[in-house]
Amino acid sequence: MPKWLKILLAIPLLLVALPVIALVVLALFNGRVGIETDYRASAALANSPAPLTAPLTLKVVTFNIQDLPWVSEERPRRMRGIGAALNILDPDIVGFQESFVEEDRDILLKELANTRLQHHQYYPSATGGSGLLISSAFPIAEVYFHRYSVSNPAYKLWEGDWWAGKGVALARVTLPDGGQLDFYNTHAQAGYGNPDYDIVRTQQMAELADFVTKSQAPTTPTLVVGDMNCRPGDADYETAVTGAGLERVMEGDSRIDHIFAMKNRHYTFRVIETTPIEQSVKLGEKTLALSDHTGWMSTIEIVPISDS
Repeated sequence: MPKWLKILLAIPLLLVALPVIALVVLALFNGRVGIETDYRASAALANSPAPLTAPLTLKVVTFNIQDLPWVSEERPRRMRGIGAALNILDPDIVGFQESFVEEDRDILLKELANTRLQHHQYYPSATGGSGLLISSAFPIAEVYFHRYSVSNPAYKLWEGDWWAGKGVALARVTLPDGGQLDFYNTHAQAGYGNPDYDIVRTQQMAELADFVTKSQAPTTPTLVVGDMNCRPGDADYETAVTGAGLERVMEGDSRIDHIFAMKNRHYTFRVIETTPIEQSVKLGEKTLALSDHTGWMSTIEIVPISDS
């Protein structure tokens, strides 16, 4: 057989082999987490901050912004729209989910430069990144991340959860009076109409509860937000709520997006108002929602409980 014919016949094999090789290489690096995971080294656990002494009102947002490569429409335009909406709402702290594309994240952060949200932390994980971004009006003193140990199968590339390295992010925020807020943000396994993923998500919610209860500072008010892909009454939802001692601090049916406070003998929590974030952006004659999820902002009063 002529050499040129051998080369010609080998081309289809190479076209098949190269993507497979590329996926294997990417999979080898998929176990990485690009941020601190050992919360036991936390200064706040070694020396618990003093409890708050005066009531504090915070405007807290959870928002899955659907910033997915190759899938989401008009990503840059929507990021600018999300930044503009938050500029009007003026929240104190935001937990974003699905902030996967770095270039789009830069656009969003540039828009947030016009707001009080001047402190940001992204949580790198796996090949695709966790998609978790926390933006705060107050300085972020410490950050930790727990990657969920269970997920959908790696070969289901069209779902992507395994490649995203989903988990729960913690930001310890320094409040204006010197107190501290422990703020957690998560994105759980999506359903895709597969009931087997309910079991995966229940395990993830058990891990969330374990991470929150072990890593939060006992004297500190603690908030947990995120796209949990489950609703009140579901086994996975109740696993998180019961395991971490959470109470819902928002009003209305937010479907799978939630804002919680962790019950604490030092504080009570009162919901003043919950506002849906439902703005849209204009595309000529067409309008496009900011995301396939409604964002939610809850105004919460945290009231210290006197020991006397």
